[in-house]
Amino acid sequence: MWESVIVAGAITLAVIGTVNTVLMFEVLGRRGGPDIFKWMHRWLGRVFLVLFTALFIYMLPRIAFLANVPINFLVHGFLAMIVFILLIGKFLVVRRYKVYMSSLPLLGVYIMLGSILVVMSSAGIEVFKRLSH
Repeated sequence: MWESVIVAGAITLAVIGTVNTVLMFEVLGRRGGPDIFKWMHRWLGRVFLVLFTALFIYMLPRIAFLANVPINFLVHGFLAMIVFILLIGKFLVVRRYKVYMSSLPLLGVYIMLGSILVVMSSAGIEVFKRLSH
C-alpha cells in the first residue's frame, strides 16, 4: 500500500513542479502578470518543498543499503540529492541572498527538470511495470 502512496506522491510532485514552472514563466514572460500567479507560485513552491522533503527523508534510510542495488536506484538517489541541494540553494537565495534573485528562474527550471527525472527514474518505471501486466 505504501508503495502506491509514494508513487502517487512522486507523480504529484512532478506535476506541481511543472505547473509551478509554467506559472513563473507566465509571470516573467508577461510584464505585469497577474499577482495571483505569483501568489500561486509561492504557495505551490512551499507545497513542493514540503512534499519533496518528506519523500526525501522517508527514502533516505534506503541509501544505507548500497550493496547489490540496481543502477536505476543509484541514479534515482543521486538525482534526488542534486534536486534537494538545488532546493536548499533556491530557498537560501529567496530568504537570505537577495543579490542573486536573477538566477532563480534558471534554478527553478533545473529543479523542475531534476524532479521530473527523479520521478521518471522510479515512479515512471513502476507505472510502466503495472501497465504491462
